[in-house]
Amino acid sequence: MKLINLIPLREADEPTSPELIATPYFREFQTAHGYKPLFKFLGTKSEEHIFVADVTHFGWLDMIISDAKLVAKITEKTAIFGIVYTLTGLERFDATVCAMKQKDGQIERIPFDNKDKKNFGAAQTNFLKVIEDQK
Repeated sequence: MKLINLIPLREADEPTSPELIATPYFREFQTAHGYKPLFKFLGTKSEEHIFVADVTHFGWLDMIISDAKLVAKITEKTAIFGIVYTLTGLERFDATVCAMKQKDGQIERIPFDNKDKKNFGAAQTNFLKVIEDQK
């Protein structure tokens, strides 16, 4: 086990804090996608801890994408990641990235498949509603 896996992203105030619960899922996301977003805790909704991270560096896509946020909905045993983006014409869209499940201390990452309704149901993948509720 690497030392970085033993160090929390930031010190937690209580043992069941949302940040402490989310840390293993963030690390798995970073490992799988090679991207280290800085997630901020927004709050809890329906027993899911909601985290958001700004996405920058769109490359050539900055001509059509004006803003994007990575959204994580996390419980103790599951996590689902998605992205909410705004086009320069002000249309807003969301897309699902992946889901994760924890079994026996191991995290399994499930890439998005729109035919997999068990892991990616409509209510689970509606990231636009999460962002709009926070405004």
